[in-house]
Amino acid sequence: MTAGTVTITAGDGDPVEAYLARPVDRTGFGGVVVIHHMPGYDEATKQMVRNFAAHGYAARCPNLYFRQAPGASPDDAAAAVPGRRGRRRRAVDR
Repeated sequence: MTAGTVTITAGDGDPVEAYLARPVDRTGFGGVVVIHHMPGYDEATKQMVRNFAAHGYAARCPNLYFRQAPGASPDDAAAAVPGRRGRRRRAVDR
């Protein structure tokens, strides 16, 4: 499989970071869009994308916090999103 960070284009033309994984040994595979959980675009979500690719699907997960916190860590990005009131995850939340 190949996997890594790519840039896609939002509807308004803004660049969006996304994580893409796909099988390399075949063509014509189905595709899946993975939506990350509230804490953000993290290693667990990227592993989920790779798991889909291991099963023969092209999978992509866009970073949905790209406007609120471009380039931020998942914890910092989640804290910047409205409705979270700046709350960072505690050890209990993980």
